[in-house]
Amino acid sequence: RDVGEDARRGRIYLPQDELAQAGLSDDDIFAGKVTDKWRNFMKNQIKRARMFFNEAEKGVTELSAASRWPVWASLLLYRRILDEIEANDYNNFTKRAY
Repeated sequence: RDVGEDARRGRIYLPQDELAQAGLSDDDIFAGKVTDKWRNFMKNQIKRARMFFNEAEKGVTELSAASRWPVWASLLLYRRILDEIEANDYNNFTKRAY
């Protein structure tokens, strides 16, 4: 969600092999332009994140009652962040998703 902020600090925390596979380079990230390649890359990242969230959700009921609610809240929050990234046309270079 903080790709642009990280890039402005000279950092990239994205899987380099997957960036290359998508035809993206570090220079593309530092340029901060939303392109079709970027959109496709982000769609795949979001799809995977949702898969992880769905898998994690299955185990929430196994947690103690006191632990359950923070995990549910986190799942809800991070799912909404993904929704907002999509609503921003995958522009997580200049638009922040909260």
